[in-house]
Amino acid sequence: RASPSAPLLLLLSSLGILSACAHAAPAAQAPAPPDQMMAMCPMTVPGTQVYAADTTNGEALTFTTSPDQVAELRIRVHAMANLHNQRPTGAGPGMGGMPIPPPSRAWVEDVAGGARMSMTPNDPAHLQQLQSAVRMHATNMQQHGCMN
Repeated sequence: RASPSAPLLLLLSSLGILSACAHAAPAAQAPAPPDQMMAMCPMTVPGTQVYAADTTNGEALTFTTSPDQVAELRIRVHAMANLHNQRPTGAGPGMGGMPIPPPSRAWVEDVAGGARMSMTPNDPAHLQQLQSAVRMHATNMQQHGCMN
């Protein structure tokens, strides 16, 4: 049985592909190792909450925390988006029964108390698939964080 951290690691890896809206990542870049993904996980910042919301063209994850932790949280959300944008396309099935979001791009905006990572599928026909997968991952992160 996969631990609750396995789906989160997959999300962090798959979300890492979506974040380069201003430039494309090198195609041959290897995915980040699991320990690096865990180290940059926004959910390890004390007091962090995550909320998913459908947008017109995709899905948004809003991460918030206490005022003294906002700077660290923003660093991690930006790193997660960058990782998402580096994800190789055509990734295999998800671990732990969690779906893999379709190929997409991500960007981050700072918001009061944290940061919001928005994602848009590369193919608009995959909008509902992206929204559903990201909502499921957000629920899993809120319930289990990044720990076993």
